[in-house]
Amino acid sequence: MKLYVRLLLGCLSGLLLFLAWVPSYFPFLIFFAFIPLFFISENIEKEQLRFPFLQGMHYSFPALLVWNVLTTWWIWNSTPQGSVATFILNALLMSFIFGFWQWFRRLNRSSEILSPLFFITAWISFEFLHLHWDLSWPWLNLGNVFASTTQYVQWYEFTGVFGGTLWVLIANFLFYYWIQSFKKDKKKKTVFTVTTLCWLIIPITISLIQYYTYKPKHEAPIDVIIVQQNTDPWVEQYHMANLQHAERITEVVYPYLTPKTQLIVTSESSIPHTLLLDSLIQRNYPANFDLYNPYAGFVLFDTLLSYYPNLNIIAGLSTGTIHDTKISPVAQQRPDGRYWIFYNSSVCYNREGVVGVYHKSKLVPGVELMPFPKIFGFLENFILRFGGANCSLGKDTLQRVFSMPLLNGSCNIGVPICYESVYGELFSHFVVNGASLMAVITNDAWWDDTPGHRQHFLYAKLRAVETRRTILRSANTGFSGIINERGDVLQKTAYNERTAIHALVYPNDKLTFYTLNGDYIARIALFTLPLLLLFSIFVKIKTKIKRVKK
Repeated sequence: MKLYVRLLLGCLSGLLLFLAWVPSYFPFLIFFAFIPLFFISENIEKEQLRFPFLQGMHYSFPALLVWNVLTTWWIWNSTPQGSVATFILNALLMSFIFGFWQWFRRLNRSSEILSPLFFITAWISFEFLHLHWDLSWPWLNLGNVFASTTQYVQWYEFTGVFGGTLWVLIANFLFYYWIQSFKKDKKKKTVFTVTTLCWLIIPITISLIQYYTYKPKHEAPIDVIIVQQNTDPWVEQYHMANLQHAERITEVVYPYLTPKTQLIVTSESSIPHTLLLDSLIQRNYPANFDLYNPYAGFVLFDTLLSYYPNLNIIAGLSTGTIHDTKISPVAQQRPDGRYWIFYNSSVCYNREGVVGVYHKSKLVPGVELMPFPKIFGFLENFILRFGGANCSLGKDTLQRVFSMPLLNGSCNIGVPICYESVYGELFSHFVVNGASLMAVITNDAWWDDTPGHRQHFLYAKLRAVETRRTILRSANTGFSGIINERGDVLQKTAYNERTAIHALVYPNDKLTFYTLNGDYIARIALFTLPLLLLFSIFVKIKTKIKRVKK
């Protein structure tokens, strides 16, 4: 196989991955997307090219770079330098898996079982580790591909998205071996045909049965308003006073308010200028409507609550705490010698004041978090300013839920912030901690009207299925909406629209298997991978010893 043929096959894989990705209507292309790369790998092995690890990386990298760029190009709109780094690094990490696999194939030349098993466990392990380090970027984890067609993956309530990744990878290998079987006897061809069809059809059938038989809960309704305030993050967000942002929120909700309204949900950073958290909690601030009073927005909320005493307001804030000593690596020293820690926060506010605070715990690398600060801390100002921030933010230690008093009893609500909604297990921790209703607050306006905000909205459908929770999604702009426990979009706003959604929603307190067990599929893969490696090395050594003895 000539060099240009290998490169063209690789680019075909990248194109298939892109065409399959949300918001595409062709997600099932993902079942064939890796096959061209498998043929390249087979050719590398057949021709016994030197340095298999580097060969695997070399020929897979262009394909994976094509996929990354075509699918997530919109990152450029918020951070041009960061987007280039994301494209290259993510593709490089993915190509490392192909290189590792190519090396493993050379180690186990005769094994048709260990080779795909190793690739599958290595890829799933990579996706899992990619959720849990400082350069985390799970946007392209394979199980996310079905976000626009959740009716086919209702079994995510048992497996999470890693069940989808496993489904995709095994399907690719089955189709690859099915194609290869045409060169062999008819019996093998029949076996692979039947096996492949069953692998595709059975999960879809099970899912459709779940979808049409699942009955979302319709008890204890909660009257809610979801706000899309549509503030331009480049021009308006930091040029308007907090009071003006609060006025925009109240203007949007007033037409929908009734005495029965119990919850208003606003977007991430809906009150953007930093508030001292202790002052907000203790209500230790001037009770006036001065534009220079950063707390004036909450004075306005107090006025609103005096007319609608049953209201709870969930608001996205920038908050800070002051400390006498540097209690955290992210603490910033003030001129008076004390230290600030800044947070991307959500609060629940009602007539009693602040009744709940949660700080975003999964921070965006290079924007809210300096990756590996002990190694690259000296580059913090340089890297973060590329992402538009001045310093790394503090983060919460657990996924806290807000207990809201209602007309009849109370309700616990979890409020993940921004791209925390892409992390299935983290999202499920809110539910484990008691949330019977979920609200995702985000600001997708940084990306403009691109696939970015569409993908982000659709990923919330996966979280609804995994946890069987209704999701209230408030975006500054992008898409705000309501998603039910089956992943159905009940209401959705348009892009670039200042509006609100008014609806009745229903909490659910049942826990799914996935919620209770998390990413167990990934942990099994992570445990299996080194065992496969050790077993293969052992077999290789044993075979060499036998040859020497002969």
